[in-house]
Amino acid sequence: MSNALITGASSGIGFSTARRLAQRGHQVLLLSYDEPELLQACADLGAQAIPVLCDLAVPEQVDGLWQRLEETYGPIHILINNAGVGHHGELADTDMATMRRLFEANFSAAANLCGQAMRAMTTRGRGHILNLTSASARRSLALIGAYGASKAALHGLTQTLRLEAAGTGVAVGEVLPISVTTPFFARAGYRPRGLTQTPEKVAEQILLCLDKGEAERTTHWPTAFGFVLDALFPNLVARLLSSRYRAERRART
Repeated sequence: MSNALITGASSGIGFSTARRLAQRGHQVLLLSYDEPELLQACADLGAQAIPVLCDLAVPEQVDGLWQRLEETYGPIHILINNAGVGHHGELADTDMATMRRLFEANFSAAANLCGQAMRAMTTRGRGHILNLTSASARRSLALIGAYGASKAALHGLTQTLRLEAAGTGVAVGEVLPISVTTPFFARAGYRPRGLTQTPEKVAEQILLCLDKGEAERTTHWPTAFGFVLDALFPNLVARLLSSRYRAERRART
């Protein structure tokens, strides 16, 4: 039985992914800062689920976490960095304490775990690291700039890590979902605009990315097509999005 560590796993995408991996016979280590929700999630999944109580926004709790877990539960072969914190508001109104909190939880903790995992996995010559970023990592929209910036940083780190892992036996992948119907938005204080997907749909894409060893997988093909247009015509896309936001701002006033 191999071990998989999933962050932000007490609900939403992380929980759905943990359930799918448990069904495949993996022992799943569910990481979350919400102890009651975490314990309930593990109870729902059964004996193959192990609770890992950790606040990713506290660096001291993340430092050395991989070694502590492997000493207790044995080698971890899969790392899925899924945890994320959101924020809604224009950048001019976003204080730096909020910005730092988002980067600590969404980027720094994931980067720390990636480094810890790489050191252990390369020694064994096998492993899989998968980072959940966001469509906003490629083109962030108004009012989610802090979140988009933190996910863009993780996207860049993942690209570098993938190159550095070449030939080590460690695969590095990334899944870029659109908005997902999870408690994430309620905690961030806003509702998603436009299309949304279910956690189960994204979990399905995560498993496909793991199975195929893909570098990147976008969970919504029209969004993937939008990335192509953005790469080819960035100035046109910028003008269209700016025009759209100006109209939305006028409608709110």
